[in-house]
Amino acid sequence: MSFSESFSRAIGLVARDLAKRADALGCRILGTPEQDQKVLAWRRLQPFNGSHPDVDATCFVAPNANVIGNASIGPKTGIFYQTIIRADQRGIQVGQNTTIQDRCVVRCTSNYDTNIGAHVTIEPGVVISGASIADDVFIGAGSVIMEGARVESQSVVAPGSTVQKYTVIPSGEIWAGCPAEKVRDLNDEEVESLRASAIHGVGLSGGHKDATEKPFNQVEEETEVLDQWEILEANRVPIRAPYGQYDPGPIGSGFHLHVPGQLRNASNTRVGGV
Repeated sequence: MSFSESFSRAIGLVARDLAKRADALGCRILGTPEQDQKVLAWRRLQPFNGSHPDVDATCFVAPNANVIGNASIGPKTGIFYQTIIRADQRGIQVGQNTTIQDRCVVRCTSNYDTNIGAHVTIEPGVVISGASIADDVFIGAGSVIMEGARVESQSVVAPGSTVQKYTVIPSGEIWAGCPAEKVRDLNDEEVESLRASAIHGVGLSGGHKDATEKPFNQVEEETEVLDQWEILEANRVPIRAPYGQYDPGPIGSGFHLHVPGQLRNASNTRVGGV
């Protein structure tokens, strides 16, 4: 540890001690009992009873989401904000390219694991308890999938539905209601849209992963650079080149002036001039 690091650490410890003493003095003056407060770190991946979550490095797990216990999350899957995956009694498996969106609760029960396949879209506010969800399935917002239920591939559960215990939703059907019942078969276009929805979710998850895993100082630097670029573009005056040629846009957006009398594109290929 360098001298500057040691000095900074010493100053920090002194400041914390002074603050603690000031808090104790304030409590005595007010006649209130002192509180021994502890700062608890938020853990996105939380071991439980010796079981550790197994989350692929390509996954997005939101900063305020929790994956707890015996849970396995496949590649490029997104666990969005305030979602809880709680594998404390049995196991939970989630396949690749699946999105579990905001404020969802996925848990196992004492009798059933929870299995969620690949290319599944689970909208916000869904609760899944000890159920099995196959590949290419869409679960609408606010739905409840109860213990022992099974949703087979290429099917849809409409928003706000409740799939009761041990219900089986066959492949290629849309179910809705409370309790959920079959509405109709899906047409070919709707079946194709299930995979498209999953692909869209994968792209969105990747964007959130990039945004949330940047160091704070990097975010500030990028914001400053973008702000400066916007100011420059707002005050930018188009350039008239010789022989009536115009600079049609900012650098990087197409053609720009390279040397007097010549107009070149981004690959430095001459496209006009003398």
